[in-house]
Amino acid sequence: MKSLPNRMLVIAGFALAAVFASAVPASAQLVCKGSFTLSHEVRWQNATLPAGDYTFEMQSLASPSRITLKGPNGYQFVTAMVANETNIGQSMLIVENHSGRSTISELRLSAIGRTLRYAVPKAPKKAEVAQGPVTREQIVVAVNVK
Repeated sequence: MKSLPNRMLVIAGFALAAVFASAVPASAQLVCKGSFTLSHEVRWQNATLPAGDYTFEMQSLASPSRITLKGPNGYQFVTAMVANETNIGQSMLIVENHSGRSTISELRLSAIGRTLRYAVPKAPKKAEVAQGPVTREQIVVAVNVK
């Protein structure tokens, strides 16, 4: 009589173990990935990126928009200040050059119709007048959508 409840308990334990063992952990789906090349050192949010080849991945369209960036110095996370839905022609990075510094201000991803905007440090007015206007540079980005 005592063995039947023990058997039921053992069977229930194995069944529960099988359910947990077969459960696949949920992982974020990849929204898009891409690559680009920097010809010179650039500041992107809190990261200073040396010249070289880079790849990136975006796991979600949810806010805050964050990409994982891989380059010569390893992996970094970059979070956008603002993400807008836009209709743009070509994917590209927008780099602002002022006061002798280059800073990424936007990442345009045409494949998913998003423009990600990033914080750019403001130059003092006196320095801006002395060193000339802000110029913008466009760097082509190759993007793949999953």
